[in-house]
Amino acid sequence: MLDYVVTKADNIGTDTFDWSGLTEVERRLIQLYRRMCERDQEQVRRVTEVFVLSGEDRFDK
Repeated sequence: MLDYVVTKADNIGTDTFDWSGLTEVERRLIQLYRRMCERDQEQVRRVTEVFVLSGEDRFDK
């Protein structure tokens, strides 16, 4: 989802993230996602992928 690591050339090997660019809702979603077990995280990723793919179909038409 929104949980990712910045991998610019000057940040390779670090796991820092600039949280200031995120809204409060985005921060809460990331925190809740991190508390989930791996099985639940996988389900969230699958559902998210379905939403993204179905949204792309709308723009292709």
